[in-house]
Amino acid sequence: MNKVPKLQIANSITNGKKYPYLIVFSIAIFLRLAPEILAFPYPIGYDVINYYLPVIKNFEDYWPTISNQFPFYVSLLSAISEVFHVEPRLVISASIILVFGFFSLAIFSIGRNLLRLDNLQSIFLSIFVMFQMAVLRTSWDLHKDMFALTLTFFSLLLISKIPNISKKLIAVTATLSIVSVLADRMIGLLLSITLVGSSFVKWDRDLAIAVGIVIVIFGMSLQANHDNIGYNLKMVGSNNSINVIYNPINLIVLFLVTNAFLLPSGILGFIKSKLIIFKIPLLISAIGSFTWIIFPNTSAFLPDRWIVIFSIFLSLFSGYGFITLIENRRIALSSRKLNNYLIIIIPFIFLGSAFAVSPNNSYVNIYGAFHQFVGPYGPLTMQYNSISLPESRSLLYAIDWINNDTNTGEDSVIMGSKHLRGWMELELKERTFLFADNNTKLLASNKYGELYLLELISRQSTEIPENYLQELAYKSTDFSIYRLKLIK
Repeated sequence: MNKVPKLQIANSITNGKKYPYLIVFSIAIFLRLAPEILAFPYPIGYDVINYYLPVIKNFEDYWPTISNQFPFYVSLLSAISEVFHVEPRLVISASIILVFGFFSLAIFSIGRNLLRLDNLQSIFLSIFVMFQMAVLRTSWDLHKDMFALTLTFFSLLLISKIPNISKKLIAVTATLSIVSVLADRMIGLLLSITLVGSSFVKWDRDLAIAVGIVIVIFGMSLQANHDNIGYNLKMVGSNNSINVIYNPINLIVLFLVTNAFLLPSGILGFIKSKLIIFKIPLLISAIGSFTWIIFPNTSAFLPDRWIVIFSIFLSLFSGYGFITLIENRRIALSSRKLNNYLIIIIPFIFLGSAFAVSPNNSYVNIYGAFHQFVGPYGPLTMQYNSISLPESRSLLYAIDWINNDTNTGEDSVIMGSKHLRGWMELELKERTFLFADNNTKLLASNKYGELYLLELISRQSTEIPENYLQELAYKSTDFSIYRLKLIK
């Protein structure tokens, strides 16, 4: 029997119709699954521990609060957990892994159908985008953003093919767009503006009707969310909106760390490509990234989030820019074209992998070198929730100590950082957890005669007033617990 040459096998894979999609999807699934496996049994993602897990476990109690906060995605997860009797943790993790996989398929489809790339080039583009830190950071805890972005990419992909698609596909596009705008406010705004722009670029009666329906539904969602929007608008004109985290230096460094490697090839890809409908959200998110110039030191417009969104769209054009350079032999470090693709992609795979799986104190992560500036906006690594994984283990031991009736009585008040609120809601038994933006001021109000103060040793932030007797009741490597009693 003759052996099939390796080159023939490679060609059959890259030139086939199904295998490239399977390759891209499998790589994306493995990439997003890896940090979950390494972190087990602890969850990763700030919003996972402080929002998704508590909300899904106590959905009915949270509904009055989340009902006006674009609750589509978390409601979907809750329904899946309830109907199939699956633990919320598993539903949350499995869902974002699948969403990440479908996001990679959207990128591959854009390469094949809009940029007219071959399978190898489209695989390169997909891998290039999925390993970007902005994409991985979004999948870390901004799950509904990732969900909405994935639907947005598919919607824009279909719209780009108008008028060569049927009315049924336009209806599918409208459905995807509606779900996207219902899932997340920022992505909904981005998509809505893009749809309006696309209706002028690609005038089509059915598209115009679909866009109108999407805009109306998004407007209704905004109306239901008017309290949060009104609060943000008040922040813009208020002196109380000053936030030292959102200062120009921090945001400039965040922008450069996230986008510096992408900008040169991204500009080339922007010029060379005909992805007009994807250029609109890129420009909108670029404007959002620099709102701090007009409104400095305020978080009202969330410029850090816009910077991440901008980087995701920029990575699409940057990947295409690299492909253009390689195909034109502007980058010819090797005589073999495949080697040139590997030379470009390997550094990005390394940086993305380091961000996904390295420990929190790793020095191979590029974020670590700029922690002083970018730390407030996101994790240094995906191996983190609201605290590091070793601290998570220590916290569970501390909570077990608190839950022991011989150490603290039922109805005891425990005070701690707001970053621990999700952990405490999930694990604390028959006790009340108290937190505030400033626990020192809360203690100074003298509202509580007796309570326990839980502090993370590495960053103790609560000053105990002199009118409290304090006793160290518990100490571990990472946490200490003080028993406080007010002196009358």
